Order: sequence, then structure tokens, then C-alpha cells
Amino acid sequence: MTKNENTKLYINRFVSFLAGGLLVFAVMSFTVVNNEKNQNAELTKTLDTSRYEAGRLLSDAKAQLASKNFSEAKTSLTKLFDKQPGSAEAVEGKKLIAAVDSAQKAADAKWEAAMAGVQKKWSNDMALEIRAKSDKARAQLEKEMTDTISQEWEKNKTKIRDDWEKQS
Repeated sequence: MTKNENTKLYINRFVSFLAGGLLVFAVMSFTVVNNEKNQNAELTKTLDTSRYEAGRLLSDAKAQLASKNFSEAKTSLTKLFDKQPGSAEAVEGKKLIAAVDSAQKAADAKWEAAMAGVQKKWSNDMALEIRAKSDKARAQLEKEMTDTISQEWEKNKTKIRDDWEKQS
């Protein structure tokens, strides 16, 4: 074989390898990848159904109401009404949202009634804490005052003596 024929043979083999690789890639894309995309879409739909299941949303709302987390209870009930509007749980949810609203109003009224007393107690506790910090700082200052005065005397003794001699 001549050198020219060997070169053509290698080029033909390389081109055949590339064409085969592209063919395998195309087949994989159209079969395996599309199947995986379809399966992913089905799983997403199943997850959404599970996540927004009427019974679960209603039980979440009841638990949140029991723990006095009114905003989360309303959010769960809103999701229930949006995702499962015709379910029996949605009918029960309509009653529950009224209970959530009344419980929230009762909690707000109870807070408003107690707020003045709570604020006064909190203010007194805060004032005691601030006074304690102030007293501690003052005690530390007085403890260090003698040492500070002695140090300042040593630093300024010469100047004070000169001032004293000028006045005498």
C-alpha cells in the first residue's frame, strides 16, 4: 500500500467513527432522554398531587390552628381551596377558616387587653437591667479611681509643683 492509500484509509476510519458516534448520540437522545423526560414529568405531577392532597392540607391547617399559627393555617386552607376546590375537605375548610379568623381575633383582643401590663412589666425589667449595668460600671470606676488618681499625680507632679511655686 502506498502512503496515500494509508492516509485515505485512516481518514475513512476516522469519519466512520465520528458518524457512528453521532448516530449513537442521536438514538440515545431520541429514546433514553425522551423517556426520562416523560418519566420526570409524571413524577412531578404525582408529587404535586401528593403535596396538594386535600386531606393533608386540611390536617396541616388544623394542626397549625392548634399551635396558634394562624397565618400558616390560612395559607394551607388557601392552597386547599385553590388545588382541591370541589373536595369534601374544602367544604370543611370553609368552616375551619371561619374558626381560624375568630381564633385570631380572640388572640388579638386578648393581646390588646394584656399589652399594657406586659409592656409595663417589660419596661420595669429593662430599667432594672440598665440600672444594674450602670451600677456595675460605677463600682468599677470607683474601684479604679484611686489607682487612676495616683497615676495622674505621678505624670503631672512636676507641672503641679511648678504651678504651685509660681503661686507661692
